[in-house]
Amino acid sequence: MHLIFIRHGDPDYEKNSLTEKGKREAELLADRVSRWKIDGLYVSPYGRAQDTASPFLNRIGCLPETLPWLKEFDYKIKDPLTGKERGCWDWMPERYFAEKKFFDRNAWYGTKTMKSGNIKEKFSEVCSGLDSVLEQHDYTRQAPDIPIYNCLPHLTEEEASVDTHLDAFQKNLDDRNLVFVCHLGVMFAAISHLVGCSPLMLWQGFYVAPTSVTVLGAEEREPGQVVFRVQQLGDVSHLIEGGEPVSASGFFGSFVEF
Repeated sequence: MHLIFIRHGDPDYEKNSLTEKGKREAELLADRVSRWKIDGLYVSPYGRAQDTASPFLNRIGCLPETLPWLKEFDYKIKDPLTGKERGCWDWMPERYFAEKKFFDRNAWYGTKTMKSGNIKEKFSEVCSGLDSVLEQHDYTRQAPDIPIYNCLPHLTEEEASVDTHLDAFQKNLDDRNLVFVCHLGVMFAAISHLVGCSPLMLWQGFYVAPTSVTVLGAEEREPGQVVFRVQQLGDVSHLIEGGEPVSASGFFGSFVEF
């Protein structure tokens, strides 16, 4: 099982759509996605995500499902310094690192600032929505605070007892691919739920560019038990190969291509 997260193209936030650059990015993305085997396709209801998916929907046979919880995680909190509303996951470095609870996956939403926007409930909507999708594909989470999923066994007890790493060509545990077209904020919220960390660590410490591809793969070290690990983060090879500059939208600096 692979979970593939795609960030929308270069955004026109005012129109909730794509810029002309974003439309070029989406076309290059479509060339890439149309070669994939897709077993489930889920799209944010926001226009910029819908417009990103549109070019490749015309080329594949998989019908998308629009999921409300895949909308951007753009919920507001009350700034303790100014008393004004602001985004819940955009912090100046000194204030972010000063709050130790932000690094605790079970405590970050219990801080005073996060409570002011009922962020715990909003985060739970993302987590339960993602778990519902996985359950439809026979992956059920052991417990809300434990990122281990039960599934139909693909490994035998004998294979697992060897305690060795299987190369990709040795055994295909589950070749299903689920694709999510959404936004940076909600994507990192979902990934934090899958790997067991505070989403603030991803929101503050990581960046993925528009139309980038992020892949999480399922590992079954014990028969019938799966954990997800990031295999690719923010891959933009389709843009580089297509000669399209990579957008730094959402990043406070420039994007360097290597």
